[in-house]
Amino acid sequence: MASSTIQNVSSCPDYINEFINHNFEKLNEIYGQGYEENQEGCLGLFCNQETNKMDVMFLNRDSIIQMLTSDSWENLKLSIPEDKKLFFVKDEGLNSVFLLYI
Repeated sequence: MASSTIQNVSSCPDYINEFINHNFEKLNEIYGQGYEENQEGCLGLFCNQETNKMDVMFLNRDSIIQMLTSDSWENLKLSIPEDKKLFFVKDEGLNSVFLLYI
């Protein structure tokens, strides 16, 4: 059985921050379009620094509850500050997930 631990960190890896900063306008556009069509969800970034992979997509409720339980998503939604967007970053190389409020 795989184990998971939750750690609070104040930042994610530099290469993720650099990608977000460099592509911020386009990421906001993808988020805005997805949110307008679905009325809930978050931006998903699936990355691996070793393979230089960065897949970006809007995750609607159905996509999210394939990774999280429905209750976990509802609780996570409530934790998003009113003026922020949630970026769900899954780093496959580090086997970690970062929840960024942008």
